[in-house]
Amino acid sequence: MKFTNTFNAHQGDVQLHSIKKLPTGAKKIAKTFFAKSEKSGHAHALCGDYELYEKDGTRFIVVGTDGATLNHTGYQNLTPEYWDKNSIMPVADHKPTIIPAGTYHVGIQRRVNPYKGVWEKVQD
Repeated sequence: MKFTNTFNAHQGDVQLHSIKKLPTGAKKIAKTFFAKSEKSGHAHALCGDYELYEKDGTRFIVVGTDGATLNHTGYQNLTPEYWDKNSIMPVADHKPTIIPAGTYHVGIQRRVNPYKGVWEKVQD
């Protein structure tokens, strides 16, 4: 997949990269948050004029002409009416990101501890 670089956004662990079109075979799924913290109760969640798709564990969004907003807000704010209303929610740690119309690949940063295996071997 090739990113077009017409729009890229980064908010905490969530990255959005513009792409020309959805990959073949991407299936529409129900709108949900992109990332959630069990400790803080915060979530990265998109609201507004968009559809969410998935293929092979990777998510994609198609944002309509009314745009969308990526919020980092309390999980309790993600009520049923949240998803379709393009609005800025109370800020948790990251400012909202306004997403223009287009098609995007959704990347989620994964935390890796390169020393985990070493530490486990030393403790044995």
